[in-house]
Amino acid sequence: MFKRTRLSIAVAVSLGSLCINSSYADENLDSQASGSNGSTLEKVTVTAQKREETVQEVPAPISVLSGDKIREASLNSANEITRFIPNTSAGTTDGHGRPRWWIRGLGTGDQGANTVSPVGIYMDDVYISNISATGFPLFDLDRVEVLRGPQGTLWGKNTTGGAINFISKKPSFKEDGYYKLDAGTYANRAVEGAVGGALVDDKLAARVAIRHQANDGYSENKANDNDRGALEDDAIRLQFLAVLSDDLEANINFHSRRYHDTGSSSSVNYGTGRNGNNQFGYHVDPKQGDVYYNAKNSASIEQDGGNLNLIWQLGDLQLTSITALESFKRDALSDSDNTPLELQRSYAYANSRQFSQELRLASPSTDRLNWVAGLHYFNEDLDSKGANGTLDNTYINRSYNRVAYDQQTESYAMFGSVTYNFTDDFSLTGGLRWTRERKSIDLNRVANVGQASFGGGDWWKPENVTSALGVTALQDESNTWSDWTYDLTPQYKLSENARVYFRYSKGFRSGGYNAGVTTQSTVATVDPEYLTAYELGLKSEWFDGRLNANANLFYYDYKDIQLNIVSAVNNQTVSRLANGAQGEAYGAEFELEAIPLDNLHVNFGLGLLHTEFTDYTSGPNDYSGNKFVRAPNVSAVIGADYRIPLNVGGAIVVGTDWDTRSRQYYFTNDQSQNMRSGGYTLGNARLTYELPGGKTEVTGYVHNLTDKEYRSHTLPGGFQSAGVMFGDPRTFGVSLTSRF
Repeated sequence: MFKRTRLSIAVAVSLGSLCINSSYADENLDSQASGSNGSTLEKVTVTAQKREETVQEVPAPISVLSGDKIREASLNSANEITRFIPNTSAGTTDGHGRPRWWIRGLGTGDQGANTVSPVGIYMDDVYISNISATGFPLFDLDRVEVLRGPQGTLWGKNTTGGAINFISKKPSFKEDGYYKLDAGTYANRAVEGAVGGALVDDKLAARVAIRHQANDGYSENKANDNDRGALEDDAIRLQFLAVLSDDLEANINFHSRRYHDTGSSSSVNYGTGRNGNNQFGYHVDPKQGDVYYNAKNSASIEQDGGNLNLIWQLGDLQLTSITALESFKRDALSDSDNTPLELQRSYAYANSRQFSQELRLASPSTDRLNWVAGLHYFNEDLDSKGANGTLDNTYINRSYNRVAYDQQTESYAMFGSVTYNFTDDFSLTGGLRWTRERKSIDLNRVANVGQASFGGGDWWKPENVTSALGVTALQDESNTWSDWTYDLTPQYKLSENARVYFRYSKGFRSGGYNAGVTTQSTVATVDPEYLTAYELGLKSEWFDGRLNANANLFYYDYKDIQLNIVSAVNNQTVSRLANGAQGEAYGAEFELEAIPLDNLHVNFGLGLLHTEFTDYTSGPNDYSGNKFVRAPNVSAVIGADYRIPLNVGGAIVVGTDWDTRSRQYYFTNDQSQNMRSGGYTLGNARLTYELPGGKTEVTGYVHNLTDKEYRSHTLPGGFQSAGVMFGDPRTFGVSLTSRF
């Protein structure tokens, strides 16, 4: 049910690809002018192996989501792309603020700003280290490439699970652009658009894109009858393309984001004691849309960056240089106990600044022996502060603690990948990368001695704590890790339309430090983790380009796993990083894309996954046999769209997509009934009127068509309680999109 049904207005480009691996809608638009019926799937070009090739030629499991599909489906947050790809998932703990990524059960839910993800996230080939900085809005993108399995050779050390590359639409010398207006329930409104073209003919082109989204949130704070969960998200991207000579091209990309929300829109804490009460007799039946807060909830993000991409053609060789600067700042307050009681509130601040430089030299891919070689440098300076406090003693004594740390990271890598085509049908690819990384941390934790007392001003600042504070944990340490990652991939061409490959790969995630310290005994240096993967895959095309059918089987041997262990310590939810566990995962994936009838496009993906910790002990507890986090045994996606041409011109397009997942767990250690989600299925539908000429469309859409209530996350709480976050309810919207 809805609290309100307020409509507002939003903007984006024309309905695009209703599929994952093609730009089918663009093909339809072009076919109207040419007289073709657009009855074959388009070949999609990707750069997953650092050179251009079609997605069906890449001997690796890769899914592609087109920019048109993203706009057509009205996706807002980066994590929403995973609803179209099996064996992947992503969660966010506040609005669009902090996505966490998983591929085939590999990922991390650790909230420490210094924790790197085993899924590497890239924006225009630039690695983003801070996970919280990977939620940049989805607008004016060319495509998103999702690579499953270790990608350590070409993409770097922290890609044991895979890599996701968000690729923006580049400037061209042809004038073009789009706009989109979108309005929906819960006062959702979005404005999006881009314009580009030549500034100097054949020499200088530019493209600017903007996006604004806001909504009022769908939750109501029952503690004071106020709404919670509203957000505003603004972003801009400005690019210049310069042809400096016949052999040298430069692309400059500037981007900026400003984001603000009023806290997680769906967190509610309920009692796990007798009769559903917590330790103090507080009782609530958790329900989607109802929250209970007495402390301020808010998060603000400032994100800025720029990169320079230079491409030199040196005879038959191509040299690529990517220089990038990124900065990310997050400031947040929250009611940590999610109740009207004064039990705990928290503050978090993180400021990261990173610089990276990549040089890459590639031979022509058409040569019998072809190769890519390169160097990579990365440097990050991270400043983080976090505090927890209880301000009055209605239920418990006043308390205060604060963890602050500075971490510096510097890494160097050299890499290469070689392919030799023994015959027209058989090729062998081998890759090797060496990485050296140094990290240093200066950490300090303080806590109240006796009962805490607070003066005026911001409670989270130690200078405003008037009682005595004592140091409970210190760490001043530097460590250097270095290792090799590699892969070997033979590929055999069965026929003109089918290829089979086997991929053996080794990846590692760099070591680090536990930022979730509570005492000196919890100070820890975490060693690197390692993954060995074996994969057998098939890629094929059938019926004169009307059907793509891909499948793969995989097995993972996972060692020294970096674990996010979450528990209630002294009635406070604590997340700490540790490692030493072993595990295995195996499964299969099937992906089909077809045009069975003219104007009908369908796609289907199925993921089967088994995960298990084969050796996992923490203190006196043995968690061996537990499942990996966010790793449902079955995940499936299916979508279809049918275009009905009209005699008067234009068309009606009917589309839908569905995503189903079986039971999944949110923590490696606690996999009790309260700390997991049952299986669920989510569906979306849309109806589009395409005006004559194919440039403008009006779309009505419904997300979560069946209004399914499901858990998107859970948390162990103190004082005999637990927390739950619900996924979004059913929403309606209408959009107007136009290209020019």
